[in-house]
Amino acid sequence: MAIDEFNARGGVLGREVVLVSRDPGLDPKRAASVAEELITQTKVGFMVGALASGVAASMSAVCQKYGVIYINTNSSAPSESVENAHRTKFAFDAHGANFNRALLKYALANRKSKRVLLLTEDNEFGRSNALAMRPYIAEYGGTVVGEVVTLETLPDPVEILRKVAATPADVVAVSISGDNQIKLFSQIDPKVLEKQFWIVGEVDWEELYPAPGTPRPLFGTTWAWNLKTPGTADFVARYRKRYGHTKLNYPGDVTHAAYLATKALLVAIEQAGSTDSHAVIQQLENYKATAKERMQDAAAFMDPNSHHVQQSIYIARWNPIAGRPEQGIEIVGHIPPEQVRYEPERTTRLELLADTPHYAK
Repeated sequence: MAIDEFNARGGVLGREVVLVSRDPGLDPKRAASVAEELITQTKVGFMVGALASGVAASMSAVCQKYGVIYINTNSSAPSESVENAHRTKFAFDAHGANFNRALLKYALANRKSKRVLLLTEDNEFGRSNALAMRPYIAEYGGTVVGEVVTLETLPDPVEILRKVAATPADVVAVSISGDNQIKLFSQIDPKVLEKQFWIVGEVDWEELYPAPGTPRPLFGTTWAWNLKTPGTADFVARYRKRYGHTKLNYPGDVTHAAYLATKALLVAIEQAGSTDSHAVIQQLENYKATAKERMQDAAAFMDPNSHHVQQSIYIARWNPIAGRPEQGIEIVGHIPPEQVRYEPERTTRLELLADTPHYAK
């Protein structure tokens, strides 16, 4: 949608923007190979997207080697903006540390014993989020009483739930991604979610929409189609006109992030007056957007130190018995970006611009 909007008014710098799509899979080694091929053979100018945090880390390392700007639109590991950050990479999604900082404060506020069990997926997303949660649990008076780690394939959700049930805890903090969330929560008794306070750092719309009858605990998001924020209704209408016949006939947070990230990249190229990566990087490092432009409740800005967009976070819940799946999401709170900032990003060390190769197409 963003590319079509720019092409409809003549493209960028008088050139048509062409979208080339590739599936990097979930194997970081294969993803690196795909990135290398896109740069050296397909001769892409820029790279946009991410399927998973490990994939994003792998592809962005290749991009840094060549000086290619990589826009990470959907990757929720805190490591993406700290140890796996790069001068050429810009992360436009919020990550688990932002979401869990808000959720843990909410969950532990009225709990006497404040015992927290971590339920962690054994991948970059899970490990990074579990690590980021620990200082917040301590800050809000909680204690980590255990951690249940599951394989990335989540072979036996029932066995995992048995292990969780065997550890007395007031709060269960879940760092499990993608379809594994559907597998896990389809096996859980809703009464368990009533007795214990479960939280999930992030539940993407693509994981909610295909399983409307599956319960979910409290979770974090960056945007929802039914927000009353300026610009949201228009964006939803344009999306539905184009994609209303598809399985995902209402837009969610991933679509919102990808749309705004792509627009930000194309605007930065226009402002730079060049496709040279150094010139575009400098524009992206100064990215700022009003609440209206973001369709959120607060302005957003790029942290020039970590290259991570600081933005609004929403606490949400899911009604599994809503009449239609798009009606299942309910927003119960908004937290402005300054209240969910991930402190380690202040010490992120990016490569020097002078040490980053120039790249222009």
